[in-house]
Amino acid sequence: MVDAADDAQLGRFYAENDFVPELEGISDEVFEMLDFAKIGKVLRTGEGGVYVSGCYVVLDGGLLTAPPCPKELPEKPGYLFRLTLGLHPDFRDNRTAMLNLPALEEDLEEVQEQLGTLQWKNTVVLDCDGIIPNAATFADLPVEMEAFNEFTKAVKDIPARQVQLPKLKALLEQFEVRDIGTAISLTERLDDYVLTPEISSPQETAIDQLHFMTDDHSTELLISHVNLYAYGCDIIKEDNAVLSPYGLLHRADYQPMLSPVQQSQEMEMKMK
Repeated sequence: MVDAADDAQLGRFYAENDFVPELEGISDEVFEMLDFAKIGKVLRTGEGGVYVSGCYVVLDGGLLTAPPCPKELPEKPGYLFRLTLGLHPDFRDNRTAMLNLPALEEDLEEVQEQLGTLQWKNTVVLDCDGIIPNAATFADLPVEMEAFNEFTKAVKDIPARQVQLPKLKALLEQFEVRDIGTAISLTERLDDYVLTPEISSPQETAIDQLHFMTDDHSTELLISHVNLYAYGCDIIKEDNAVLSPYGLLHRADYQPMLSPVQQSQEMEMKMK
């Protein structure tokens, strides 16, 4: 297993570690001119390797047959978020309650009655499940339960949610959001950003740009003559974009990627 997320990184690793005999003795200047993406592609194809979670993996040994999977897919949950709540250990009471979010005010009160307390600070979150990974980290749960409920309502009301949700996930991860206010703000600003899910590497960024600049035939002719990795990195930098786990992400106006908090601070400074 090698720490390489794409062909360019793999090609450079193999070349730097003398795994390509043909490159022995070349100068540093010539070395930096090599098309590492092309080298990596040739090696990956020959070895039958794949990229998994930022690493290059080659099969060593035979494959085991997986047990048959049931044909029926699990049903889609009827909730966006679900919390399993219990009482604080100081109460020495093992009562629990399930809360589906977004919830009505009476639903919140009913859960409090089940737990025998009217204050969220007397409870703890035992489990959290939902359509956004680690969503509970945005709020100080269960103390900020009402604010978190507002966030889940905002997520539910996102237009074309199935399309926009990956963009929200990408933004939450990009800005490392840790407060509920910023999370809610992002649900209201999704149109300010563009996410291209089909682009996941500098090479794909470069190819997409070539298709935009010229016709398909010309693009195919150019691909073998272009250092796609370097060209893609330059495009990403020029567009103030980032490669997220959900695809290529950038602002609609191609301005630097700033969190809502940073944008507010920038506007305040301009107004002074």
